[in-house]
Amino acid sequence: MEKAPLFLLLSIVFLTNCTSPNEQSEINTTPVIGFSQSGTESSWRKAHTDSIITELEKENYQVLYRNGFLDQERQIQDLRRFIAYKVDLIILAPLIDSGWDEVLAEAKAAGIPVITVDRSIQTKQADLYMAHIGPSFKAEGNRAGLYLSNHYSEQSLAEIRVFELAGLDQASSTTLRQEGFLETIGRDPRIQIVQTAHGDFIRSKGKEVIRAAIQAGDFSNIHVLYSHSDEMTLGAIEAFLELAPEILEELVIISIDGQKEMIDLLKDGLVNAVVECNPHAGWYVQNTITRYLNGHTIPKEIYIPETIFSDQGDLSMIPTRNY
Repeated sequence: MEKAPLFLLLSIVFLTNCTSPNEQSEINTTPVIGFSQSGTESSWRKAHTDSIITELEKENYQVLYRNGFLDQERQIQDLRRFIAYKVDLIILAPLIDSGWDEVLAEAKAAGIPVITVDRSIQTKQADLYMAHIGPSFKAEGNRAGLYLSNHYSEQSLAEIRVFELAGLDQASSTTLRQEGFLETIGRDPRIQIVQTAHGDFIRSKGKEVIRAAIQAGDFSNIHVLYSHSDEMTLGAIEAFLELAPEILEELVIISIDGQKEMIDLLKDGLVNAVVECNPHAGWYVQNTITRYLNGHTIPKEIYIPETIFSDQGDLSMIPTRNY
């Protein structure tokens, strides 16, 4: 066998050792985080995504981001890609609350912990995900209902009829915002949800649903529009302005999220109350991951603080919105 020239052997040794031990250690220990977001359907969702990625990158975590484009099957495939890549941890912002058991079991078998953010999920086994970080959707519904009860507390109407513009079916945010609202308005028997339609948290769908309801005469005796998201509310307002501006003038409107456009409409008097859904989850996510990697016990539920802005408060005190 012909021997390799000495200079070639030395070159190989040099190339394989050009990274110092400290640099190799740093490369090998940088945590890799897979982040599956449900979509980009709103300014709220974009702010939520930016908040998480920004805070993780501040701590030098490597983030692999995937957009699910409002498709659960696409999100499941993205999770499987993260598992194949052998990431250190997965962040899942689930589109809906069920159908995740199989892929989460695969992550568990691979030794990869999962944190759900924003919407919560239902699983047959509680240990298929490590923790949930997000808003209390039921509390948001409670705040919306409390505002409405207070608004009509000194009025002598025999009945108060509510049209509910609900979010995506099977999403925890939809279910819990409805439950919280019903729980609070139940203290006043005059207040009743007389119709519910789903706008899927999308502006165009909200507009479409409300246009159809106006044309069908469903708003002839409605006092309140309770909308589960600002995007749907904005679509609904467009429909009213086009078809029935006179109804809009008399309607009490309660929306959830707190986007800048909606806060501006609140200040203009077109909307009565905006329940905040805080998109700035980034610090909470980063802090939870850092604590986990440092060996700390992580609580199963971590809620993000929120409030409500309404015509019953000082609107000049509302913080500047960046979404």
